[in-house]
Amino acid sequence: MPFGPAPLGFAYFAGVKFVGYSAYAALLNGKVSQPSCQVPNAWKSGLVRTGIGVGVGTVVGLAFWKLLPGGWLANNGDVLFWSGLVPVRILEWYFFLWLLYRQCHLRPSQRALAIACGIVVSFLLDAVGVFTMLIAPGGAWVC
Repeated sequence: MPFGPAPLGFAYFAGVKFVGYSAYAALLNGKVSQPSCQVPNAWKSGLVRTGIGVGVGTVVGLAFWKLLPGGWLANNGDVLFWSGLVPVRILEWYFFLWLLYRQCHLRPSQRALAIACGIVVSFLLDAVGVFTMLIAPGGAWVC
């Protein structure tokens, strides 16, 4: 039975990501704020991080599911996909921090903690976003 997000489902998913990333950015701003650091607005950070995720996620998702051969890999594709997102998200969060927080001169331990927490936030938002997409009207189609 085919199943996939409808346009409203994508909007719900992206909306959840935007709100969650904005909240995480507000928390991050409070932790890295220092006199020499001009932290970005939380909503701007949320928008940038959502954009990075949508762009990279689309490319990675389409490439993975279109290039995945059959057999054992296809049967275990979900596990492989979600675990394969960890290194992708490390790079996404690193790029995000470089893009918006490079003038803050984060210590390596601060950067590593922000990336690790960001990865956890990303996966939690995936769960909420997919759940919302599935239960909200017009979010998914099944035939």
